[in-house]
Amino acid sequence: MTGPADILDVLVVGAGQAGLAVGHHLRRRGVRFLIVDGAAEVGASWRHRWESLRLFTPAQYDNLPGLPFPAAHDSYPGKDDVANYLSAYATQSELPVRLNTAVTALTRDAESGCYLAKAGGEVVRAHQVVVATGPFQVPSIPAAAARLDPRVATVHSSGYRNPGALPPGRVLVVGGGNSGCQIAAELSATREVELSVGSSSPVLPQRPLGRDIWWWASGLRIDRVTAGSLLGHRLAGRDPVFGAGPRQLATRPGIRVHPRLTQVAGRTVTFQDGATAEVDVVVWATGYRADHSWIEVPGAFDAQGRLQQLRGITESPGLYTVGLPWQHTRGSALLGWVGADAAFVADHISRRLPAGTGSR
Repeated sequence: MTGPADILDVLVVGAGQAGLAVGHHLRRRGVRFLIVDGAAEVGASWRHRWESLRLFTPAQYDNLPGLPFPAAHDSYPGKDDVANYLSAYATQSELPVRLNTAVTALTRDAESGCYLAKAGGEVVRAHQVVVATGPFQVPSIPAAAARLDPRVATVHSSGYRNPGALPPGRVLVVGGGNSGCQIAAELSATREVELSVGSSSPVLPQRPLGRDIWWWASGLRIDRVTAGSLLGHRLAGRDPVFGAGPRQLATRPGIRVHPRLTQVAGRTVTFQDGATAEVDVVVWATGYRADHSWIEVPGAFDAQGRLQQLRGITESPGLYTVGLPWQHTRGSALLGWVGADAAFVADHISRRLPAGTGSR
């Protein structure tokens, strides 16, 4: 028999930047909560990204609530810097984080309204649940990959580490977003690179007129444009590239920029303009798709199978999200901005806690 003491006020799924920010605000409100994550360490998703990765937001904009990012003003932290910061944040904030605990199923008991999360070998019960698993869950790879010659080495950007980890030969990078452009630029220093750009994205200089682009965005309050506004609708569909975009890369030695990849046959790839290339390696910088298949809560999804939410509040009472792109603003999934959404959700959580819980 499960008693009230065995039921958490809140279960937070995910110990990345979103989950930790939520934890910070819940702890300040005296809520009884637990953060669980399937990884072996806090910051693992950052630790395992490519070695030269740099944030496109300078350090002064990379703070989670309560702890400044430990890097020089106007410097651009690397992936290990972020991982170390998140680990230190969890420790210094004294957050209850349980690692190596993947949630594989989430249901809701209709009678009690309590959520039941299958986590590892146990079932964790909570009055409310925050899904903070982030936007980078399942690598998205086009079906055309299956038509490549088996001798062509392939890797998704999530598995790319450095140029030396790839076999020799000409590389095709598919995807003209920030990841694709950064990886193509790095690879072009030592080998020939074909860069395929499926759709044009706005390219913004990193430091117009000597100021970082985020200085301008925050000053003009563009970073606070909401998803439901007319401007938000326009911006949400076109994520910008910061720094060198495809047009700038096309002027560099070693890179040829092409339109969308339309056909694959063995080692030969064909682009929308009819041009072809023979490649030895393919890097799929084609993004990710969300995976909420483990959430088995009636009414939580729309007709297209997407988790329904408005500023992090879903249709299922007590079920929330934090850290999704454009959950509320452009910065909802970014390190230095996720804290605002986390505070909003934590406030909503604390207002609907059952009598006798919280504020302990």
